[in-house]
Amino acid sequence: MGNIRYDIQKPSEESGQMRLIYCAISRYDESWRSIPHSHHHAELFYCVGGSGFLQIAGDKLPLSDGDFFLINPAVAHTELSNPSGMLEYIVIGVSGVRFITPSGEQPRYYLVDDRTNNRELLPYFHDMLREVSRQREGYLGICMRILEILLQKAGRYATVDITGETVMMGNSECAEAKRLMDAHFKDSISLDWLAERAHISKYYLSRAFHRHYGLSPMHYLTSRRVQEACHLLRHTDHSPSEISAMAGFSSPSYFSQAFKRLMGISPIKYRREAQGR
Repeated sequence: MGNIRYDIQKPSEESGQMRLIYCAISRYDESWRSIPHSHHHAELFYCVGGSGFLQIAGDKLPLSDGDFFLINPAVAHTELSNPSGMLEYIVIGVSGVRFITPSGEQPRYYLVDDRTNNRELLPYFHDMLREVSRQREGYLGICMRILEILLQKAGRYATVDITGETVMMGNSECAEAKRLMDAHFKDSISLDWLAERAHISKYYLSRAFHRHYGLSPMHYLTSRRVQEACHLLRHTDHSPSEISAMAGFSSPSYFSQAFKRLMGISPIKYRREAQGR
């Protein structure tokens, strides 16, 4: 068995409501697929057995029996099993919740670090899984009480904030796409390339990026390249054709068109006026 997920409720649009969205169990086998993903909601992640890693952004965190992670909304992550470790974990999706450190910061994740009794929580996760798989009368109320107990126990180590807010997906993904373009604007970059590395669909990335920054990812990339070209025109003696390649444009003609569209004048005239000043 690779993954079995039991959906419970749809995320709530009502303010002040916490909702239990799903409970899932995953065990390593040949069908295991490890793909970075993120959610509108928070997750409670509990390692039942085996060994592997929880990869969150640039962090690769080792997993072992009893590890209990709180993962905040809109944080890209994935699970990796050691081939011989046979990783097994249970995850619970919850909307209207976020986790804050004792210092008041909202991290990407928080490890509930209590190794003195790291199997204490396992029966609660098993009970939750059993209730949602059978869905007998009154199961939802029982599951919500189990969730409240888990959050109260987690509250000994991190502040659990019942936000009642709809978390907008895309903030962290758009920031990552912008960072990638700022770092690699000289390279050949496509929307597919950006979406893959930001762990978001290219269609959602286009809409979300425009909402956050007021222009599409590709338009931002062009403006970033023009910005670099302006610097090179002012401070170097390279020809416009050379600057075109140095700034990441596919051809001198496209560079000239894009530059004039954004700056209102040609690269040559821009250099002349800049040097005149």
